[in-house]
Amino acid sequence: MPYIENRIVHDADSHTMELPNWLDEYAEKSVQIAFRERFNGNKGLAQTYFENIDATHRSQAYKDKNEESLMIRKNYEALGSFDKNDRSEALDLLGVKSQLVFPTSPNVWLESLEHGDDFEMLYKVASATNRAQIDFCSNDKRLLPVTYIPLADIEKSIEIAKSAIKEVQKPY
Repeated sequence: MPYIENRIVHDADSHTMELPNWLDEYAEKSVQIAFRERFNGNKGLAQTYFENIDATHRSQAYKDKNEESLMIRKNYEALGSFDKNDRSEALDLLGVKSQLVFPTSPNVWLESLEHGDDFEMLYKVASATNRAQIDFCSNDKRLLPVTYIPLADIEKSIEIAKSAIKEVQKPY
């Protein structure tokens, strides 16, 4: 039974909780390495936490409590926080019509890059982040990816916006 019933709800503030390997399929090596380094000592979480969290989500004990723990689990512990297939189950259990899905960790990084002087890295990270968000949302039409368009270089901004729009329009 869905958590929300008898009304239409569009969730306008959901996030992905990215694991250290989140950008591996979408970014060049320098971005992959830099992103992984951002997790060293993240919020006091040991690297083993990130290594084990995926296995935790795949365990039968975790799955058995998906419905009863839906509103209790937060951040990396939440159903569908980093697995796009699990996110669809979370939407079913929540009962929402759609979700805007924002990146979390990359947004903090992108903001600092946008106020820095390494614009090449900024646009590489934004492009990889956008591809990752779009892919995360690709299996379920209810998931609406939110992309990041830096404004440091207007010509590059136009390119990255066009690229994100083109990527979203691909049939999956």
